[in-house]
Amino acid sequence: MEEMLYDGQTLKQAFKSAEIALEKRIEEINALHVFPVPDGDTGINMYLTLQSANEAVKDLESFSAAEVSSKAAMGALLGARGNSGVIFSQIMRGLSRGLASKEKFSATDFAEALRNASDTAYKALTEPVEGTILTVIREAAEKAMQQAREGADLRQTMTAITSQANDTVTRTPEMLPALKDAGVVDAGGKGLFYFFMGMRDFVTRNMNPIEGCKAVRRKNGKANGSAETVYGYDLQFLMEGNNLPIEEVREKLTTMGESVLVVGDENLIRVHIHTKDSQAVMDYCSARGSLRDIINDNMDDQVKRYHNRRNGEKSPGKARSQRDRAVRGSQLKSTMTT
Repeated sequence: MEEMLYDGQTLKQAFKSAEIALEKRIEEINALHVFPVPDGDTGINMYLTLQSANEAVKDLESFSAAEVSSKAAMGALLGARGNSGVIFSQIMRGLSRGLASKEKFSATDFAEALRNASDTAYKALTEPVEGTILTVIREAAEKAMQQAREGADLRQTMTAITSQANDTVTRTPEMLPALKDAGVVDAGGKGLFYFFMGMRDFVTRNMNPIEGCKAVRRKNGKANGSAETVYGYDLQFLMEGNNLPIEEVREKLTTMGESVLVVGDENLIRVHIHTKDSQAVMDYCSARGSLRDIINDNMDDQVKRYHNRRNGEKSPGKARSQRDRAVRGSQLKSTMTT
C-alpha cells in the first residue's frame, strides 16, 4: 500500500496549531520551571521561539516541506529564547535536516526527521540530562519509528507521539531528583508535549484536544534554590562572521559557565550560557565574530521575582521588565565589533 504524502503547507499549519496550543499554556509551563534555574520562564521562552519560527514562514506560499521546515528552523534559531528555547530550536533544526530533500513527506519521513531532531538536540548539549525535554523528544522519536514500521499514517503517528510524550513527561520526576523534590514534571518536556498536541490537533482535525498529563503543583515549603544561591546571568546572543570556530567556542564557553549551548554553523551561531561574568564571555566571542540580539538576564533577580509571584508578594515600586538588559552603552558597543 502506497504511503500518503503531505506537503509544506501541512507542516506550516501544524506548526501554527502548535503555537496556539503553547500560547494557551504559557503560565502553566512557567509554573513548572525549576531546572536548571527556578526562574519560571520556560513557557514564554518556548512560545516566543515557536512564534519566531512561524513568523519566518507566515507569508511563504511554497508547498515544499524542505523549504518550509528550513525557514522555520532558521526563524527558531534567530528567535530562540532561554535554555529551553535554544534546545527547542535544535529540535526544529533536526526536523528540517530530516526533511531537507523532501518536497512532500510521508509518516515514515516524519518519523526519521523526528529521530534526527532528537539526535540534534542531544548533540547541542555538552552534558545532556535525562528527565528533561531531551528524554521526551527521544522517546517520541522512538515511538514514531515504531509507528512507521507498523505502517501508520501521519494522523496515527502524531496521536501516538503525543500519547508517548504525555507518558514521558509524567515520568520525568523519577529521572530527575530536582523535579521530584519540587513536586513538578519537567517544564520543557511539558512544553514539547503541547507542541506535539497542537500538531496532532491539526492533522487529525480534532478541535477538542485532550488535556494530557495534569500539571503537578509544587510542594509547599520546598523549592529549588535559596536566598543564598547565586546564579549570575542568563546570557544569550547571535554571533555572526565567516568561518566561525563553533567547536572552539563551545569548548571555551564550557569553562566559563553552565547550561552552555553553542549551535549553528560557520556563519551564524546562537550562544546561550549561565555565567557569573557576562562581559568575559562577550569579550571572548566578540574577538571572533560580531554579536547581536544580546540579552543578559540577571537570574538572581528573576528567581526572586518568580518566588515573590508564587508567594503572592508584590515587588516594590514599578513593575520591572522581564528582560534585564544589563549590557548597555560602551559595554554593548564594544561587543559589536570584531
